[in-house]
Amino acid sequence: MLRRLGSTGASLTAVAAWTWTRPRLGSETECQQSGGVHALGRTCRVREPGQDFPVAAHHHGKAKVRVLKVRHDASGGAAGGEKHSVSEYTVHTRLYSPEYEKVFTQDDNSDLVATDTQKNTVYVVAKRTSASTPEQFGLDLAKHFLDTYPILSATQIEVEETLWERVVVNGKPHDHAFVKKSPEKACAVVKMGRGAGMTSVESQIRSMTVLKTTQSGFVGYHKDDLTLLPECADRCVATELEAKWGYADPGHVDFAKARASVREQLLKGIFGPPAGGVFSASLQATIYDAACLALTAVPQLAKINISTPNLHYLPTSQQLARLKVVEDGEAVRDVFIPTSEPSGTIFVEVKR
Repeated sequence: MLRRLGSTGASLTAVAAWTWTRPRLGSETECQQSGGVHALGRTCRVREPGQDFPVAAHHHGKAKVRVLKVRHDASGGAAGGEKHSVSEYTVHTRLYSPEYEKVFTQDDNSDLVATDTQKNTVYVVAKRTSASTPEQFGLDLAKHFLDTYPILSATQIEVEETLWERVVVNGKPHDHAFVKKSPEKACAVVKMGRGAGMTSVESQIRSMTVLKTTQSGFVGYHKDDLTLLPECADRCVATELEAKWGYADPGHVDFAKARASVREQLLKGIFGPPAGGVFSASLQATIYDAACLALTAVPQLAKINISTPNLHYLPTSQQLARLKVVEDGEAVRDVFIPTSEPSGTIFVEVKR
């Protein structure tokens, strides 16, 4: 079992910490010694002498590595039997090392951790770890790479979790049956370098699709000769929300609890109380409200950003009036046309 990460101090924020440059390595490879012919006897470059340029940044990794982890609780079942829980992850690894510039510039693959090896590492860590969140799985995987390969300077792990919900049969949760929750996904991006303060964790919610059928309007905006949008005091509002948040100290966070709380506050900010809800003057105002609720509820959060592309549900007043189903000018509040393109894109980042 992999050891859980301890305190790591401040998070990495500078992009420069994740890009690497170095002078040209001095040793010649077999390819250079043979005038551009590889040891395998094949020509290994097209560029001519004097056509070399500095490498500004580089990394390599493996994308879309899928793995399902089934955890077994020997006595947690309904009748004292075995109970299962599941986590399905899609993983993208990314490895950094200044030494790997030679792979690009000198045709030298020595010490390179192949992307197939990275794929297999995902399976090995999945076997060993007890992690039940994408954040902790990413931390365990990143730590494994740095512990195993001293040549690495840093690693970035992106974990996307496909959510499965336990089936309820006859009012009781099933021991080992699940239904996929779609399309929402729980995600995390872990960046880990060597030394204190070189770890950051960003948690994410992707494709959380929400709809409210009233208590939303849009009036008072700037109008000019290009404005055709009529003001609306009551409308449907929907979006496929994406939220990302970071932690001041990722070494001391209950990631599952934090995620559940952030999600709860986002929904509260969008919809308001069950009876009557809350009015939305704009999607901008609504997601700012939701972000502030999340920061208040989860003190470990350092910042949160929310992206909300519009999913439009357009009233059918004109169509139904032309079909003489309703009178001209009559508001239709029960039949709408779904459309997602083109869509407005709204983004906000809020921090402490």
